[in-house]
Amino acid sequence: MQNKLKRFFTSLMPVDSNRRGDCNRCGECCKLPYPCPFLRFDDEGLSRCAVYLARPPSCRKYPRVAAENLTPQTCGFYFVAPDRIGRRQAPTFEPVPNNVMSVEESG
Repeated sequence: MQNKLKRFFTSLMPVDSNRRGDCNRCGECCKLPYPCPFLRFDDEGLSRCAVYLARPPSCRKYPRVAAENLTPQTCGFYFVAPDRIGRRQAPTFEPVPNNVMSVEESG
């Protein structure tokens, strides 16, 4: 019960701005700390919520912060280190062979 209360109160806090990704409908978060009675699975094995539009804040925001992500192996959400946000790896270019002939050389 204590974990449930903690999860409820922390769900009222904002989602970390470093969170990226989307729900991949694995359903693992819906089994924490025990299977949700509203968890359903379709014919393809993807999870869905029977009360999706009325689901509690803890479900809407999971995982709210990286430390709260108890299902990183399956969850579609991930967290980026603050120093990596906005940085992209510089593109690499292959040198182009200089085999272009000038007008005088061509003829």
